[in-house]
Amino acid sequence: MTDRRMKLHTLGTGGPRLDAERSSSCHILETGGQYLIFDIGRGAIQRIAQKGLPIARLGPLGISHHQVDHIGEFANYLITSWIEGRRAPLCVYGPPGTAAIVDILMASVYDRDIAFRTQGEKAFGPFVGAQVIELRGGEVVEGDGWRVRCAEVEHGHKLPFSNVFRRGWICHAYRVECEGKVFSYSGDAVICDALAGIAENADLHLQCCYMPRSAFTRSTHLQDVSRYTLACSDTAGKIAARAAVKQLVLTHFKRLSVEELLEIERDVRADFSGPVHLSRDLSEYDF
Repeated sequence: MTDRRMKLHTLGTGGPRLDAERSSSCHILETGGQYLIFDIGRGAIQRIAQKGLPIARLGPLGISHHQVDHIGEFANYLITSWIEGRRAPLCVYGPPGTAAIVDILMASVYDRDIAFRTQGEKAFGPFVGAQVIELRGGEVVEGDGWRVRCAEVEHGHKLPFSNVFRRGWICHAYRVECEGKVFSYSGDAVICDALAGIAENADLHLQCCYMPRSAFTRSTHLQDVSRYTLACSDTAGKIAARAAVKQLVLTHFKRLSVEELLEIERDVRADFSGPVHLSRDLSEYDF
């Protein structure tokens, strides 16, 4: 096999808080004329339009977990891509519970919208919806020339949740292998063995990095965020170095000043000697 070039589009590089500069999580991996989506948070549809990507041909969609900044435009994408010409169900991979979310959104929230467009306007053909495949850690799915493996990673798992919540709280990182290239995506993971395994020797690793070290040294709450919820500048470089990735792209930033972003870069470069990029919405990376 010859190497196939990949291109990563970072369409949403912010977090859950409102940010005029950044949308919430959405990233698209372009390879061999295919477009694999990872998460579909606030602002994703507008960024897809701004980037000029073929919305009706995007997919499959890999969901890392079920927080609003990662699935906030899920229903919007299903309906808008159908309006724009999608005529087959969108293949969706995600943690257990993903199918129930789709069912509720399509049958109980947007059922009137869909009925209006299918029974009244009749301009778009039958609604095609989504085909959901729920994954647990270690499972592998394959497509046209690509192979994706997920791992269950730590994102808030050590916080004092009830046992009932904890059993259903599953967060994925993803690894894509395609004709000699590897892309890995952390989701919202802190440093852990599963994440290091997913990112091992990746040609490009996309890693959440919420804030610089100085931001959480002043706050007990933010110290807990950095330890248990979201990787920050004190561990993002360590994750990349441990996994021996070839290129590191950082994302999922808190609202930050230019000085704080520069601090993140300095912190990460202290632990990782390879190329480091602080992504912005609409950035792209060839590898």
